[in-house]
Amino acid sequence: MPTNAGPMPASQPTNTPGRMPTRADVARLAGVSTAVVSYVINNGPRPVSQHNKEKVLNAIRILGYRPNASARALKLGSTQLLGFVVTEILNPFHAEFINSVDLAASQHGYGLMISSTHEIEGREQGVVSSLVEHGVDGLIFLSVDPQVAARVTEGLDIPRVLLDYPHPVPGFVTITSDAYQGACLATQHLVERGHQRIAYIEGVLPAARTNLRLLGWQHTVEKAGLTTDYHVQTTWDRAGGRDAVLRLFERPDPPSAIFAGSDLIAVGALQALHRLGKRVPSDVAIVSFDGTAETEFSLPMLTSVTQPFSAISEAAVAYATGTAELPGDARNNASALEGVSQRQSAHVVYPMNLVVRDSSGGSVSQ
Repeated sequence: MPTNAGPMPASQPTNTPGRMPTRADVARLAGVSTAVVSYVINNGPRPVSQHNKEKVLNAIRILGYRPNASARALKLGSTQLLGFVVTEILNPFHAEFINSVDLAASQHGYGLMISSTHEIEGREQGVVSSLVEHGVDGLIFLSVDPQVAARVTEGLDIPRVLLDYPHPVPGFVTITSDAYQGACLATQHLVERGHQRIAYIEGVLPAARTNLRLLGWQHTVEKAGLTTDYHVQTTWDRAGGRDAVLRLFERPDPPSAIFAGSDLIAVGALQALHRLGKRVPSDVAIVSFDGTAETEFSLPMLTSVTQPFSAISEAAVAYATGTAELPGDARNNASALEGVSQRQSAHVVYPMNLVVRDSSGGSVSQ
């Protein structure tokens, strides 16, 4: 049918139904060149006036334009994405690291692709393959068996980082906290409170992993002339903490203090002590390990030795993005990160910090 509508103004996009808007469409609607659109999207390399920038951003919103990620990655030589593989995400320890790594990545201009293995054997290969297909520039693993991580990343020429592992691993940068020092801090704090029967509750660790928390507790109680008979193994969760305390208090000489190997174990221990009619800290003192947000919202608030989540995450992202500049107070061979190539190894250890709250009876001089 004839129409008298006339030609479409040059400043209007000429989208057809089903066609994705292009950079040229954005430029026409904004009344600028495609180069200016590119400068706005990529934040350079040339400056754009605030007036033109607002016109471009408004056109992008109107059209629903999305930059072609593959083309942008090809041009920049990077997808600006990091892959983060965790065993599960519900544990507050993992959640704290996910949040911290994501914040560190965003400060470097990177996005984070998170994938969980859900602790299903054999799932790691599919998870890593999917992340690699998305073109991630580096891979960060948390609580993944290093032998498995090495197998599923064999042949990849991108940075690989293992978090929370106490030993060096060939081909990886391993970044962790000093669990031995943290366990000594926690136990010494209870010794200084005058406790003679200090229990340690933990879950089971893989046989290949040195149990630094246990060694720190043992060393400190033996140095104080106390017994190591109050060691209980359970599961690394709230139920495990509850069950371990109920077992400990079946003894004729139950502990007067508990060092819990995780915050979740400590929370479960609090519930069990409440059920038994024990007051914390006047009857039983508790110190936990990790220092997640859970410790600030328990009742009473938990004294804990805290993971340096931010410092570890910043170091992991620095290596995975190729900047390899260590922030914070890493020690041991932390300087090895500087100039480390993608296939070399380094082992970085950060100290832990004791945060004293209500569950151990108030502040103490350090």
